[in-house]
Amino acid sequence: MYIFEELNYIKNSSLALGFFDGVHLGHKVVLKNAIHIAKEYNTQSCAVIFKNHPSCLIGTNAVEQLLTVDEKIELLRKTGIDNVILLNFEDYVAMSAQAYLKDVLVKYFSPIAITTGFNHTFGFNRLGTPEFLKMNQNKYGYKYYEIPPFVVNNNIVSCSVIRNLIHLGNFQDANLLLGYNFFINGIVEHGEKIASKLGFPSANILYPDGKIKIPYGVYYVTVNIDGIEYNGVLNHGLIPNLKTEVHILDFDKNIYGRNIKISFIAKIRNQMKFENSNKLQSQIKHDIAFAEIYKYFAK
Repeated sequence: MYIFEELNYIKNSSLALGFFDGVHLGHKVVLKNAIHIAKEYNTQSCAVIFKNHPSCLIGTNAVEQLLTVDEKIELLRKTGIDNVILLNFEDYVAMSAQAYLKDVLVKYFSPIAITTGFNHTFGFNRLGTPEFLKMNQNKYGYKYYEIPPFVVNNNIVSCSVIRNLIHLGNFQDANLLLGYNFFINGIVEHGEKIASKLGFPSANILYPDGKIKIPYGVYYVTVNIDGIEYNGVLNHGLIPNLKTEVHILDFDKNIYGRNIKISFIAKIRNQMKFENSNKLQSQIKHDIAFAEIYKYFAK
């Protein structure tokens, strides 16, 4: 997969348009359709996306992101898309839908096909709708494909629904809609070693900036270290200096300074206050027991 951070001429492309935050199941249908058409016509598939969410410039509240830019690119790579065109939204915020279609998409990509989701919009005042793309397909010589809503367990797969589920700590349903387990990455840092003193050594990381915030609480997670996956219990809350710590089950190696990937499986409980260390230690044992049992049902 090639990544372009500015417009390049890639003629006769099969385009997939969208912000693709989350690269969820619905997004994958859009991307796979573009890839399928590219293969059918022996040409290249391109995902045209923006680095920053439009809400950061034109909205009153910035939308929390499910993925960082680097995480999104890695998930896009796994779909098999040939090219990712990564543009700055501020460069196009005032451009009309007609100008964006003609002077960007048609001029640089001469698309044989354009695929979007049912709710995708672009251009000033969001006038670049599916109906707009359908209306202009004969004029510019492309075939337009509108992907209808993708439904899982009576839920339309959308970023807003997934964000709401994550805000509730409902990772079981959020992960179903994503098509993978929600995750964060971080470098292991030294913490207060409170958990270690209780007999439960933990890896501390800073919760990534620009990523959707999860509720304070305790979670059953998996931890990927150098391609090997371990089970763990994570506490995210009011810990001095560092807000996220994970006790990795059956693991005793030194991983300070190492990058780890933490995937969220289920919430165990809300954050609690304890009268003394003995009660905290007892609760941690219960949390670990929950994780040990739950991992068999999560397979």
